[in-house]
Amino acid sequence: MQKVKIRNFLESMLTTTQFAPLLKQLSYSDKLLLLNFLVAELLKDSGIVPMSIEDDLPRQGLHDSFEAAAILAQALKEKQELTHG
Repeated sequence: MQKVKIRNFLESMLTTTQFAPLLKQLSYSDKLLLLNFLVAELLKDSGIVPMSIEDDLPRQGLHDSFEAAAILAQALKEKQELTHG
């Protein structure tokens, strides 16, 4: 019975070739959130506890932080283009 459940689970999973196009459709900030989630999961699985990540961070605040970082990066890029031509 357990082998059947595992086989059904594996068959229902997306392959990398199916999953990659879905990732490309995500917004920049959603990709950053996904990356943050995956890194946190890897750290949790490895038993490493990062000093700067707290489990009780509000998700919306994290989302706002990524958007703010993206806006700041764009502003810096535009300033650099103006300065250096």
